[in-house]
Amino acid sequence: MATVLAALMLAGCEQPAQDTLEISPEVSELLDSLQEAPAVEEGMVYAGADMNGQAVTLPVGGLLRVELESIPTAGYLWNIKDKPDFLDLEAEHSRPTDPQTQDDPLFTGGNHYLASDFRATAVGTGMLTLVEGRPWELDAGEPPEDVFQLSVTVTE
Repeated sequence: MATVLAALMLAGCEQPAQDTLEISPEVSELLDSLQEAPAVEEGMVYAGADMNGQAVTLPVGGLLRVELESIPTAGYLWNIKDKPDFLDLEAEHSRPTDPQTQDDPLFTGGNHYLASDFRATAVGTGMLTLVEGRPWELDAGEPPEDVFQLSVTVTE
């Protein structure tokens, strides 16, 4: 009797078959296109974290991309604190820091690179300052988690 009872109990512990997630080629292609990092265009001036406190020069009409790492899934973003009038924010992008892992549709969270593209509209020199933090905390007067500054000169 004990043997039959044990066999019945073990049969009840059997694992159910695992469902597999299949993604249609169309959805997979859409996800890939959303995750792709925007290409650095020829003539674009690129500034990453290693350029903090440095200076860049670009011509009128030129494009400046500032790309910094953050954790947007936890609310941390790079926000423009000060921007020279001769720079117009043209676009913002993000891309995963670890695409091989983060491109998995079931993966959530993680660090990302946040990029801001600025178009130079006139000659001038000024300081571009970005601060990292959660917008609601910055609005409440909390100090930023990090500060990025770049001296920008635009020439003819």
